Amino acid sequence: MTPTMFSKNISLHPALPTDALTLAKLHNAAFANDTLMEIMYGPLTMEDPLFVGDLEQTIRDDPHAELMKAVDDESNQIVGWSWWSIYQDAVAHAKAEHEAHERHTTPPPNSICPQAYFDYEDLKASARSKWLGERPAAILQVLVVHPKYQGRGIGTKLLMVGVVEAQRLKLPAWVEASPAGQMVYKRCGFRDAERLELDFAKYGFKGLMLIYCMLIDDVNVDK
Repeated sequence: MTPTMFSKNISLHPALPTDALTLAKLHNAAFANDTLMEIMYGPLTMEDPLFVGDLEQTIRDDPHAELMKAVDDESNQIVGWSWWSIYQDAVAHAKAEHEAHERHTTPPPNSICPQAYFDYEDLKASARSKWLGERPAAILQVLVVHPKYQGRGIGTKLLMVGVVEAQRLKLPAWVEASPAGQMVYKRCGFRDAERLELDFAKYGFKGLMLIYCMLIDDVNVDK
């Protein structure tokens, strides 16, 4: 895959296994002040060997994972990245969902409230099952842009890599969006499918997490 140029000094490139540490640091820095994420996953440290190892293995070994990095060409720094899972057949999607379910039966080792983590993953899995089933699909797993580089269209370009690929393959595209990101996804063609709520009061904490499940499903429309 050749690099994608879209501005004077930012380009998109496929992520490499050697990028895993940088991707993890960028992700955890972006969510460092998210209290509800911390309750579920534990403190998001810069050195996160489990996450780094998972990313490295995914980039190297997962044939369905498409991880793209946005690079500032002046500094050569990675300033954003996306992770799309592209399942072109139902068997691959079903296998991936089964493996994800098995992983999510064990909470992150530093989770402050494992039950909140279990309930969050169950909510997402139920929504995906309802709207996608196990049919072929393109699913956005991660989209992160460094705060200093937000507002420059980098997130949109990373997002559209998967949207264009899904349209080419005539696959539905799926995301789980935060309220802050909902309008970005709508501008890229996604529609609201379902709103999920996770009230942290039942775990003894304050806060309500809203998740907007969003879908592009006009797979029979020629683009």
